[in-house]
Amino acid sequence: MGQENSKCPHQSLAEKRYKVERPKTKKVSSGSATDRSPPTKADEESAPLRLTVSSCDVNAEDDIPEMRKLSVCEPNEEEATSMANAAGSKSKCKHFLTRRERILLEQSWRKTRKTGADHIGSKIFFMVLTAQPDIKAIFGLEKIPTGRLKYDPRFRQHALVYTKTLDFVIRNLDYPGKLEVYFENLGKRHVAMQGRGFEPGYWETFAECMTQAAVEWEANRQRPTLGAWRNLISCIISFMRRGFDEENGKKKLYSYNGQGFSTNRARRSVSPYAPSVH
Repeated sequence: MGQENSKCPHQSLAEKRYKVERPKTKKVSSGSATDRSPPTKADEESAPLRLTVSSCDVNAEDDIPEMRKLSVCEPNEEEATSMANAAGSKSKCKHFLTRRERILLEQSWRKTRKTGADHIGSKIFFMVLTAQPDIKAIFGLEKIPTGRLKYDPRFRQHALVYTKTLDFVIRNLDYPGKLEVYFENLGKRHVAMQGRGFEPGYWETFAECMTQAAVEWEANRQRPTLGAWRNLISCIISFMRRGFDEENGKKKLYSYNGQGFSTNRARRSVSPYAPSVH
């Protein structure tokens, strides 16, 4: 009886009259191995995901493959932490577009997709290669005649990348930090393309062609919308150029230090008793 009464959540008459305290039950420590229930299969599967998803991916929709490689595909802890901190700090900054501009861009993009998503990227990419034929060599299209470009599988593949990138941007207009981190990293990856003939000036060609494409699909009727596209493209180019310059500066610094006359550390690296710096 005493045990049954002790389980009752209400105070007994004796407890009320004489203020008798109930015996305190000892809580089981969460660290006890015997009392802790074994983890389920669902917990084991979800555990690594909690370590790898960065803050820039919260509340966002599906991303294009490049962005997944940067934030979700199980990077090491240092990389995941740095990406999360970078996107988190940048997201607190003032948005580079006004609310009105974001609404206009979303409406414009929905309008263009009605004509076919593949057509958008194909049109922009074709305009870029026509305006700057030297860019064809970067994509292995230098031997393809202009009239046959749209039928080449490699052209279609890269055109689809343009479309997916624009779609990614429009879907994440409310996450400026995420866009900034993504395009800075994209600019950094372009440093390796210099050996294939890439020049930062080609981004200006892309900006001009992208703006011209927006003028055509808007039929030059919506000046505020065209202004929003110009501002967006300008910011994208700025982010990529920033990442490119930062990575290119590091590459030049490492190359300079490797000669052994920039810093003491570099001079030691050319010693026959120390490994060379690459």
